[in-house]
Amino acid sequence: MVRGFLETIVRFGDSRPGLFGRCKAYYGTVEAQGRGTLHLHMVLWLEGNPNPQRLRDRMLSDPRFRGRVFEWLEDIIRCELPGTEAIHKGDPESMRKPETESVGDPRVCAVPLRSEFCDSTESEAIFETNFEEVVRSLAISCNWHDHTETCWKHLKPDQPRDSAHCRMRHTGAVRERTELDKETQSIMLRRLHPWINNYNDIMLYLLKCNMDIKYVGSGEAAKALTYYITDYITKPSLPTHAALAAVCAAIRKTSKTAGHDGDRQQFRRSLLTKIVNGIMGKIELSYAQVMSYLVGGGDHYSSHTFRNLNWSMLDKFV
Repeated sequence: MVRGFLETIVRFGDSRPGLFGRCKAYYGTVEAQGRGTLHLHMVLWLEGNPNPQRLRDRMLSDPRFRGRVFEWLEDIIRCELPGTEAIHKGDPESMRKPETESVGDPRVCAVPLRSEFCDSTESEAIFETNFEEVVRSLAISCNWHDHTETCWKHLKPDQPRDSAHCRMRHTGAVRERTELDKETQSIMLRRLHPWINNYNDIMLYLLKCNMDIKYVGSGEAAKALTYYITDYITKPSLPTHAALAAVCAAIRKTSKTAGHDGDRQQFRRSLLTKIVNGIMGKIELSYAQVMSYLVGGGDHYSSHTFRNLNWSMLDKFV
């Protein structure tokens, strides 16, 4: 599915532009959720996209350019249900997820294909209507945020469990139009619905799963998103405290069985083996991760190759 996304939607390596423009590079990491299912965090580099500082300066000095950027973002990133034209005026806390109109789970239902319709104005209108109905059902089923205990798992016992403290930052806030934050110059995207998470309608229609999409733009929001992406890419699969516990257990176990006059090289080899086995034994792998490795899926997708850099040796040399 990921390869199909890169070849069909992103069109990496193709002379034709993809859904977001011409993609120069991509990097994605595969991660398993607590339930074992796999999901992907991917960054795309687009041709012609300025760096955050240059983008910020040009948007501040060129209203026409700023308007075109906003128009492009509103076209590829949706924060409301299809057909929504006005901001939600009611209390966001009182909103309840509606039942989808389609029969059954929209994620497993067949969707209409454009090739099934004739090239006529009437057929195009019929397909557009069906397309919006499918996207609406999928957005409600996959991208409607409901608060759960996961939203507040890092809070202290005395902190309130409400929208303002949601870990996913779903506060129920809405915004009538896309604008630049006056203090940070971050791009604040239009949001007409309080609980619909960011999505792209074509991706949602084709992939039929929950998703999130963000633009690394300008200001503090771009810095925060860059940190978030870097943190995910470099996040270890085993928490530090669990790894250290495995190391301590291996040292204690080896020290009890090792003699004072024994072979010190054998002792070191045995200790290292027990440490590695102890750490590997604490790493949780879901069946989906195991199968992904067995079929050659790996844990990342990259358009470029990289060389490992021994930073400690370089630091000593410098």
